[in-house]
Amino acid sequence: MKFKEQLRNALKNELSEDELENLPRGFQSISKVILIKIPQELYEKRKIIGMKCLAVNPKMDAVYLYGGKISGKFRTPENVEFLAGKDDPIVIHREHDVLYKFDITKIMFSKGNLKERKHLATLVQPGEVIIDMFAGIGYFSLPIGVHSEAKSIYSIELNPIAFAFLQENVELNRLGSKIVPIFGDCKEEVVKLSEKGIEADRIIMGVFPAPIEYIPSALSCVKDSGTIIHYEGVIERENYKSLFDEFEKVAVSKNFSCQLKSHRFVKSYGPKLYHVVFDIIVQKTRS
Repeated sequence: MKFKEQLRNALKNELSEDELENLPRGFQSISKVILIKIPQELYEKRKIIGMKCLAVNPKMDAVYLYGGKISGKFRTPENVEFLAGKDDPIVIHREHDVLYKFDITKIMFSKGNLKERKHLATLVQPGEVIIDMFAGIGYFSLPIGVHSEAKSIYSIELNPIAFAFLQENVELNRLGSKIVPIFGDCKEEVVKLSEKGIEADRIIMGVFPAPIEYIPSALSCVKDSGTIIHYEGVIERENYKSLFDEFEKVAVSKNFSCQLKSHRFVKSYGPKLYHVVFDIIVQKTRS
């Protein structure tokens, strides 16, 4: 029996026929927590809906109202509200044999990016040095650490809450010998790595909107033999290449050449909008 049908049966004595028709068709789960979107017209009934969600999913521990919107430079989830069960927003989510610990009310976690997190780890070759800009709680660093033979991963994060969970997640996944968490702004911290002689085989620039102003800092750690930079953003599908063009324009102005190795559309992000990732080979231009 589908979720909406189960929920409808559980609430048939609590809601009107019109209200039953407006019940959500499904939910997102992280660990043993249900995150559910409820239409505005059912907002006053959110508590009873939450309780019945647990009743039809007895293996889950809690239900939270989740609008799916994020705000601010740290992309913090908006208006996440506890509805039923055990009120503990800190979860340990297992995905692809990787453990992610975080607070669902303070940290965004997109399950829609699962394929990209898995894919990126498969690209890493033994012995690579990786710089993960905008590392968050370790979205890319952790699966690369677990599933590849990377030599070292420098994971940079400015959000103090996310950084604290990144540190915990490095220990939770026993990756202390591979991952170096760095607290600070990528614009400054990547340059500091360059000044220490660090050159990256691969640089991850996984943040929205496309971080064009951070490209010069990333270029500071490009190897003479070439570095792969993963650059991403959200754009209309038919105009996707303009994101690569903006990257190339900056790189060329700094005396670097670019070759678009591949690209992929990760998921739909709204009407005609898509999350796209570019794998770009960058090299210093010979004078």
